[in-house]
Amino acid sequence: MKEKFSQKQSGITLVALVVTIVVLLILAGITIMYTMGDNSIFKKSQEAKNKTDEAIKNEQEYMNSIDNMVNEYLNETGNGGATRPEEVPIENIKADWATIEKIAKEMAKDDTITSETEKVMVIIDNKKYTISVGDIFEVEYNGEVRRVRVLGFKHDDLVDKTVYGGTHEKASISFEFLDFMTGDTYMSINETNTNENGWGATQMRKDLNGYTTSNATQSGAIGGLGANLNNKSYIKQVKKTYIPTYNNASTSTCNDYLWLLSCSEVWSKGRSDYSEAAYGLAIAKEGDQYKWYKDHEGGIDPSAANSNFVKKTSSSGSANRWWLRSLHYDNSSSFCDVYSDGNSTTGWANYIYGVAPGFCI
Repeated sequence: MKEKFSQKQSGITLVALVVTIVVLLILAGITIMYTMGDNSIFKKSQEAKNKTDEAIKNEQEYMNSIDNMVNEYLNETGNGGATRPEEVPIENIKADWATIEKIAKEMAKDDTITSETEKVMVIIDNKKYTISVGDIFEVEYNGEVRRVRVLGFKHDDLVDKTVYGGTHEKASISFEFLDFMTGDTYMSINETNTNENGWGATQMRKDLNGYTTSNATQSGAIGGLGANLNNKSYIKQVKKTYIPTYNNASTSTCNDYLWLLSCSEVWSKGRSDYSEAAYGLAIAKEGDQYKWYKDHEGGIDPSAANSNFVKKTSSSGSANRWWLRSLHYDNSSSFCDVYSDGNSTTGWANYIYGVAPGFCI
């Protein structure tokens, strides 16, 4: 009996061995198929690697092509053979008002330019022009050179919104005379000692623009003293706010080619020693502060001297007071002005001071 059991046990062990071998052979076959066949893991991995390498190669070729385009442009051979824009120094156009007019027209198309913009770059006829707030240009008055300064961009409201082509709300560039326009020929704002009806009714406004009446909507080509400027054909008429009654904060609007600055266009606050003064020595706001004055006010109270606000008869001439269009809040006879040391003050309407008007291109 013992011998029969041993033979049976050996038979079972042999069958198990055969089954195990068969199973191993099947597993080996499956393993070989998935590792060596057409759909093997190795082949799939190789295909994935090849595709990755090809994608990297294509991306590198694309980046190389972009790099080549940039290099060609920088080497003045790109863009169909066009050359890089020539950068024109401001000194080359400081008296070229025809070019400044082209720059203003190009600026009008750019809605990203605002009254807070510090610097503008435009390309015209493959030339690059850069203009910044505070840049100094030159204009001739009666054949004599006067310096004018950029006050800001897109600040003043146009009367004719089509002057640049298309429709635009703002004048592109606002300037002010840094030298007195009429040199050492000083002028009064009114012939009589009154500020009645404000800037819109002043004799100086009529004299500067060639207006025959105080009509706030009068249009036409610039005349009067403005006709003596060599850039008169490029000056745009804009809307200016003014106070008609010295002790009333309500305002009106008139249309001007040449205009005196207001207190609020120069200062952001009133004199601390006069509680009724909202801006300088005026009772109300007459337009926003220009970018140049905002950058150069320096926290100085309008009652204190500010060398940044000093103007002269010429670049080498003497400093003197210069008129503003704002009424002195405290009486019916005075207009505001800027003293020779740059502080806010006032003078009788028939006194004669320097004339430093603003204008827009």
